[in-house]
This record gives sequence, C-alpha cells and structure tokens, in this order.
Amino acid sequence: MAQQGFNPYKGYWEPEIKRSPFRAILNKFSLNVSGGYGATFYKHDLGNSAVLDNENQLVILSAYGLSGDSLNYSGVVNWLNNPQEVNGSIFVDSTTNYAILSPDSGAVAYNGIGSSIPITVSIHLDLDRFRVGAGITYELHGIKRLKPVEQGAFDYRSNFSTTRYLKYFATFGGMIYNWKGWVYHADLQIGATNYNSDYGNIAKGMFFNIGVPIEYRLSEYFFFFARPSFEYKRYTVNLPQVQGDLPYATSVSHPQPALFVNFGIRLKFPEVPRCPIKSCKTQMKHVHGNHEYRGQPFYKEQNPKIGELYPEFYRRKGKNKRQLDGGQ
Repeated sequence: MAQQGFNPYKGYWEPEIKRSPFRAILNKFSLNVSGGYGATFYKHDLGNSAVLDNENQLVILSAYGLSGDSLNYSGVVNWLNNPQEVNGSIFVDSTTNYAILSPDSGAVAYNGIGSSIPITVSIHLDLDRFRVGAGITYELHGIKRLKPVEQGAFDYRSNFSTTRYLKYFATFGGMIYNWKGWVYHADLQIGATNYNSDYGNIAKGMFFNIGVPIEYRLSEYFFFFARPSFEYKRYTVNLPQVQGDLPYATSVSHPQPALFVNFGIRLKFPEVPRCPIKSCKTQMKHVHGNHEYRGQPFYKEQNPKIGELYPEFYRRKGKNKRQLDGGQ
C-alpha cells in the first residue's frame, strides 16, 4: 500500500512549506497614500446676461435704472458658487467707476486659475498587470480672482478664499512599461465630488481623472510614486429668477478642467512574516522548519543579490580604508 500523501515528484529532502492563505489574499491588495498640488482652470460665459461691473461686486442684472444720483438695480450675486438675490443702489457722480456690460457688445465672461492641495487614500486589488480599486480625495481649493475676458474693468472675487471638496472614486488601470525598477502605469478615476456648504443650489456631475503613475520599487511591498494627471469635472449653478425686465440665464455652467501631480507611497501586505529568530542573519526569504519567513524589513528588497546591500567591501570602509591607504 502506498504511503498516504506521497508525492513522487518531490524529493524526500524538501520540506512541505506552509504559507498563510489569509496573508496571500491580503498581499493582493495595496494601500496608496499621496499628496500634491493642482491647478484648476476656470472660464465662465454668462450668455445673454447683462452685468453691473463695479468695484464692490459683479451683479447679473434683472433690472436697473437711474433715479437722481442713484443707480438702482436688482439681480444675482455670487453666481460662481452660491447665488443670492440682491437689490441695491450705488451713488453716481463723476468719480463713480461702473459700467453695464451687455452681451451685445461682446462676451460677458471671466477666467482664472484656482489652486488645490489634494490628499488621496485608495486601495487597489492587483490582478497581474492590472488593478482595480476605490478611494477618496480631500481637496483644499482656493480661488483668488477671475479676470474679464473681453469687456469689464473689475475682477470677479468669490465670497470665499479657500473651500473643501471630498471626492469619491473607483479606479481602473494597468502597467504599461517596466524598466530597471521604474514601473509606468496608466489609470482612470471615475467618481463624484461632494462640494461643501460654500456651494448652494448647484447640480453636480461626475468627474474623470486620467493619470500616469510612475513608481519606483524599493521592495515588492514598498513603492514610491509620482502621478501626473488631468481631471475634468463641472457643476451648474441654478440662478434665482429675480423680477425684472432684463433677460438672463437661468443657470451658469462652470467647467473645472485641472492638472494635478501627486507624490506618495504604495504599500503591500507581506505574504510571509518577518523571521522571528533574532540571531538569524539571513537576508533572503528562507525556511525554518516548514514555515517560510522574510529576512528583511518590508521596505527593503526581500531577495537581494550578492553585494546589493553591501556594495562596498568591508575592508574598504572607515578606518580599514585609511589603513589600506597607508594611514592617510
């Protein structure tokens, strides 16, 4: 009778190595943490709206008229993010600097650049050359001023200096090239943006972010990466309809194309534990009994080549080198 469990293709001297299936599953996932900088490009065309252009605020007009030394008006302000109905007047004399911008005289439009500091955390499932996952980005966003494109003397100033976004996304990607420890990927993030309370009465859309992560491998568990990317998203502000005789848009669409560069680390869970024997100096993956262990911290190469960790001979280091050089 044959011995139970006998494997005719395995030498009797080879131990049956035990590995944790739980660790093997966790090793398929990676954690990515990054931060960086981004620039968002704004350009808004107010369509058929007339605008009161003055140094205090830019008003999309529903009505206006002169009454003695006063210009009385009604309309909408804060049309970038949180539109509000306004009724007001300005004193008019020879020193008052204002204008009524008409769409008949050229585009009533403003453009500018906002800056962002994104912090992103994501988890990927690695499937050979491909990866899928999900993540979240906290983005601190600021806009200084938007400048008139064709007509107007004054800049648009938002009612906030900085605001915050939360972006939730799914991601898909894969490796496209590997060269001497540098790994090039392409990926796509698709998700939704949660604008905070600085934004009101808006309709949100999806965002799309196309990136090219460039990784440098320190070990099979630890990577540095840079991720330049292009992102496109937009939101629409629904304007309150103020009573008046001037036509103006019911909503304003605000596209937000952006360029980002993120720098971060990617971590994978080791599929084998660190060797528990303190006196063991083995630097490669090795076996004790019938269990496999790694001899290196997770951030170092797990199976270093000869001389990889000690590129210089011991006798050429420190005082040994001075002795070889004649004590100089």
